[in-house]
Amino acid sequence: MANISWWDPVYNDVRNDVGKIFSEFMPSTVKRFWGLTPGIGEPAVDVIEKDDLIIVKASIPGVNKEDIKLEVHKNVLIIKGEHKLEKEEKKEDYYRKEIQCGSFYRSVELPSDVESESADAILKDGILEVTLKKVAVPKPIKIEIK
Repeated sequence: MANISWWDPVYNDVRNDVGKIFSEFMPSTVKRFWGLTPGIGEPAVDVIEKDDLIIVKASIPGVNKEDIKLEVHKNVLIIKGEHKLEKEEKKEDYYRKEIQCGSFYRSVELPSDVESESADAILKDGILEVTLKKVAVPKPIKIEIK
């Protein structure tokens, strides 16, 4: 069953712009403290542009593919999901606990519009690779004047 989500261009554009400001100027520890990024925050991404493709690679170690949701809206790829522990140890005496669990969200602006129907995603060794076809741009044609 497909997930259906409401898309409001104005709200999402503003949210993406504000998110960029926080991502660029505020360290993730401060964002987590203020509750702006719950859980493990934003996965690191690489965006590769080829002639007719855009490839997005995201580092999401320890997350099962069933716990990741992808959405494409025009030229924005949304990666969201949750990192879960297999079992919870209630009485462990940790000396150090750095492995974080929780939700993550990343909105990636793509360099051009893409065909969302042709998207393909693979998760291997903690790297999510999403391949998207660019929308074909009509080539100019010459019009002969009679």
